[in-house]
This record gives sequence, C-alpha cells and structure tokens, in this order.
Amino acid sequence: MQPNRRLSDFLPLKFANGNQVKQFSKPCVKCGTMLEAKQMEGVARLVEDHIAIAAEAKCHKCGEVFGVACVINPEKQVKRVVLPRLLFNWYLRVLPVQKGETAPQAMLNRSAFDVLPEARDAAEDAAEIARVNAARQQVKAQDIVRAEEAIGRFQDKAIPAWLLLDGNRFEFDRIAPNAQVGEGEYLLDGCLIYRAKA
Repeated sequence: MQPNRRLSDFLPLKFANGNQVKQFSKPCVKCGTMLEAKQMEGVARLVEDHIAIAAEAKCHKCGEVFGVACVINPEKQVKRVVLPRLLFNWYLRVLPVQKGETAPQAMLNRSAFDVLPEARDAAEDAAEIARVNAARQQVKAQDIVRAEEAIGRFQDKAIPAWLLLDGNRFEFDRIAPNAQVGEGEYLLDGCLIYRAKA
C-alpha cells in the first residue's frame, strides 16, 4: 500500500496524449484562499486515462481542513468524485501500479540532499516563479463580451461558450482552478481558460 504524501510529490503526471498535470490547486472551502498541492496530503495516481486525486488540504490562512476527491481527464477537465474521500484515498493507495505509472515523482532520481525540506522548497519556489512569468504572457483585454450561450457550469457559475476580447473571439478551452494560463490564453473569473480562435 502506498503511503499518503504531499500531493506535489506525485506531480507532474503525464497522460497518454502527451498532456501533463504539473500543478494542482483548490480554493479553501471556508475563506477562498488558493491552496497548492504542497499544502495537501494524500495520493495522486494515473488510473487508465485519468488522474485520480484523494487528499486532505489544510488552509494556511484560516486553518480549515477539508477533503479533496476528484479526477482529471486528458483534456485537464476536473470532475468531483462522489465517493467519500477516505474510501477513495484507500482505493488509490491499494491499487496496483498501472502500466506507464511510476513511483511518486519525489522518489525518482533524487539524492538524499534533494529530499531535504530546504531543497524541496527551493525547487517549488523556482516552479512558482516560472508559473508567474507564464501568467504574465496571458492575453489582457479592455472590452470583454461574454456569450449568452453557456456550455456548462462550474462552482455554480455559467461557463460562456466564447468571449470577444477587444473584438477577437476566444473559445472556451478548459477549467484551471490553479489559474495557470499560457501564451495566447485568457483567464476569466479566476478559473476559466479561453484560447484565441485559430
């Protein structure tokens, strides 16, 4: 049985289609502070063509502790799991290693020095700086028009099918609770990613 670890130790995880999940975050259920994988303890596994996550998060701001149980599909869409988190966590920990799956990332090709908390924190800080730099390349817009047509809902909010940003059309691409966007993408409402129409 695999032990529970910091969720960041399991990342990145790569799908068969080449997409990968490098970071995972979730807002605190009490105060809304965005918590990252390094603030969650649990397990993340590649199960068939999905990434399954069952963890416990603790908010550094308000102290709230809450469960996280979800699956991420190869298009990086996050779906909630209705099983109790403890049961889902146990299932993922006893599940045999799948084809193409490896040990938690933190245990691969690391020396004793690399797993020291100081070294791990320095690596995480470098990753955060890279994420912030990537976010600076996102599209900025003055005039935003939202489509009346919704393609679904996320956290009780409608997801507009498309946006017009300064006259340019952007199509809905994915939900990214960690607010990580790439070049040519636009972040709406802190979690909806839109991409310029080709």
